Amino acid sequence: MLSYLALAYSIVAGIMSCLLFTLGIFLEKEKKKSRLLLLWGCMFLASSFAGLESAFYNEGLNIFELVLKFNFPLVVYFSIWFVFIIWVFESRKERKIWIILLILLIITVLIAMNCMNCIRA
Repeated sequence: MLSYLALAYSIVAGIMSCLLFTLGIFLEKEKKKSRLLLLWGCMFLASSFAGLESAFYNEGLNIFELVLKFNFPLVVYFSIWFVFIIWVFESRKERKIWIILLILLIITVLIAMNCMNCIRA
């Protein structure tokens, strides 16, 4: 039951992320508002990925092991999203933002991989 809730949460966050990215791309002329929408889209995307990871974890699977064993569909799924984020911020000449997001992603993945049961009560 808990994994279905996490999956539903992930789907809603993914839809919100897509909507925010779409609005951010179409509001290209309003640079500040566009940047904020894209950053919020990244936050909702991270929330969606966290929901996916939680759903996998509740089913007894470690998503990081699945990805690191080169599960092609998962690797492509996560890679396409990150390449899209790089493309969006590079097209706006904001390299610093996607580099910061990449560093945060690496730190988060390293913490999550080394401490799967840290948040378990």
